[in-house]
Amino acid sequence: MESIGDYLDKMVVSVLSPDRCIRALVSNYLDVEVSFRPGALARYREEDLSHQLARLGVLTWVGYHRGRSEAYRRSRGLSAEELAAAERPSADPQRVAYDKALNAIEGRGVSSGDAIGIRTVGMMQWWVDVRPGSIRQLGEKTFLAEIHSAITSLLHDREMKIVVLKAEHFDLGIPKKWLKLMRELQAANARRDG
Repeated sequence: MESIGDYLDKMVVSVLSPDRCIRALVSNYLDVEVSFRPGALARYREEDLSHQLARLGVLTWVGYHRGRSEAYRRSRGLSAEELAAAERPSADPQRVAYDKALNAIEGRGVSSGDAIGIRTVGMMQWWVDVRPGSIRQLGEKTFLAEIHSAITSLLHDREMKIVVLKAEHFDLGIPKKWLKLMRELQAANARRDG
């Protein structure tokens, strides 16, 4: 039987934006590639593109989550009913508190050239800000690189916050001094970004 990692290595999630002009492709766990239908980027205004990218982010996360669930189901040899039972919310108060906090994590990502900013709450709420004038200034290749760097920044920020959250709810063996320092750094970053 293959492991969940084997299935995740093979998983590919392909999602279109609501206007069907932007595609997100997720493969090899969380490698994300975004592309535009030919000529589409030049037709966008920044605020319209921001909206489409935010909606694409939610749709991609839902598709990714479904793919992970299917990988888990297949790796464990579960039926659809057994998977549904395994995914029911826990009644354990510690797990309930963790899940609630996980769904409230605010992630932030900024592109390397500062043209795109992304903010998420629990990965089910997305806001994307595209700097005015950046579509025309950057061109498609550079703009796509900006999207990629913003997504990478967001995922790194979220992962760091999840590590801290897990350490706060479950004993991961991380020294309390390190956790305190990570919380202080997160607070400083939130003040800077806020």
